[in-house]
Amino acid sequence: MLNIANPSTIFPRSRDLTVTDIINDVDLCVWVADAKPGARIVYYTGHLSRDRLPHNDGYSEVVRRKIGELGNAAWMLGNENWVHLIQRRVSVGCWEYIAVRRTDTPKQKPVYRIIQSLAAHAAKEKRSPNALNATATGPPA
Repeated sequence: MLNIANPSTIFPRSRDLTVTDIINDVDLCVWVADAKPGARIVYYTGHLSRDRLPHNDGYSEVVRRKIGELGNAAWMLGNENWVHLIQRRVSVGCWEYIAVRRTDTPKQKPVYRIIQSLAAHAAKEKRSPNALNATATGPPA
């Protein structure tokens, strides 16, 4: 049963996240490169698509950008068959985003290529006049 009287059961008390509280996108790539097949990591807890967009009670621009970079890195790693991306519901509006290391497959790009792609994407966002307009879901533009 949902307890409306206690808002902490609906949304986790994570609104005071800082940049240092979020795993770095490069660190996620390094973990994937070193992980054994079947290993898993919770790379984010919250609502990834909502938390990376500006809204009234959301995170600062810097935190939202880092969340977006992390989501993009996870998407690219999943797209290149390095990991399975799964979610586990924690509470209403809150999920654990989990990456599970896959076995080696022929489609895989080396992880350093994914890191280079992430760096190129970040540089392009900084030059773009619409750099603050992150996409809610899906692969990086």
